[in-house]
Amino acid sequence: MTLRKKFINSSLINKTCKTCKKTYPRDDQHFYTTPTSRVGIYNYSAKCITCYCEYNNKYKNKNKTKKAEADLIYLKSERGFFKQMWGNIIKSAHGNDFTNYEEFFKCWIEQQKVYGTKCPFYGFEMTRIRGLSLGKSNKKTTSTNISKDRIISSGPYSKKNIMFISWKANSEKRNISPKTAKRFLEIVKERYGTDEME
Repeated sequence: MTLRKKFINSSLINKTCKTCKKTYPRDDQHFYTTPTSRVGIYNYSAKCITCYCEYNNKYKNKNKTKKAEADLIYLKSERGFFKQMWGNIIKSAHGNDFTNYEEFFKCWIEQQKVYGTKCPFYGFEMTRIRGLSLGKSNKKTTSTNISKDRIISSGPYSKKNIMFISWKANSEKRNISPKTAKRFLEIVKERYGTDEME
């Protein structure tokens, strides 16, 4: 047992915040710390934690619109649009048989070889339009936007059971089964002599 006392620099016991000018104990309860190359030695932020948080909140509020606009640009991009769609598939109660995002996105690439970026049902160019909601839930949909559709509504999302169609086609198709759709066309043809009707 040693009788030598550890030297403590009294000037380093406390620290004054650069912003509010209040003095607090120099510890991680009052100042954010970053480690240095010396074991057990830390650098302490110039602002106390309270002032640091207030600064961050003011910065976030001031730049909220700017961030929302940057997010919107990403969501309108092909990657951003399909990444958001993939996130919804992962959480879907209908089930998901895709292994990963790349496998899912490949279905869109393959579909373009046949239909391009046009709606397989209506033939018009599909869009990726997003509204600037600034954090609020934006329920409005665009009828020409690309949407994911399970071909057989009772099955999960999978390579065989997914197609990308417009919101217009998706909302009209809903959960109709191939058997019901076939019977519907038969009835239309019986009444009108053709099923090639708008």
